[in-house]
Amino acid sequence: MKNNEIRIVTSSGKLNMTEDDINYIKTKLKDYNITLGKNVNNSIPEYNCPSIEDRKKDIEDAFLDKNVKAIIIARGGSFSNQLLDEIDYEIIRKNPKIIVGFSDVTSLLNAIY
Repeated sequence: MKNNEIRIVTSSGKLNMTEDDINYIKTKLKDYNITLGKNVNNSIPEYNCPSIEDRKKDIEDAFLDKNVKAIIIARGGSFSNQLLDEIDYEIIRKNPKIIVGFSDVTSLLNAIY
């Protein structure tokens, strides 16, 4: 369903998702179009995660995309807090979505709330 999209992003570490991983997720969530943020597999070598700007962009792009109905923040980690002062909360306020995540993502979820 093209207009029933779930976007998977990361707020910290890179995801290392393979086609097999994505296909498995698609079989479990078969009523949804599953997409990944553009930068989820990028990495700054010394930190094994996408840059702050890349993570921020993926999250904001997911909120701006009208087809995205829910966002899964698939990996938290100690770098989630780097986004707290970077995210444009006005984008989130104007484009509310279901957000799923836990553990270290909680700081980001609380800030969004």
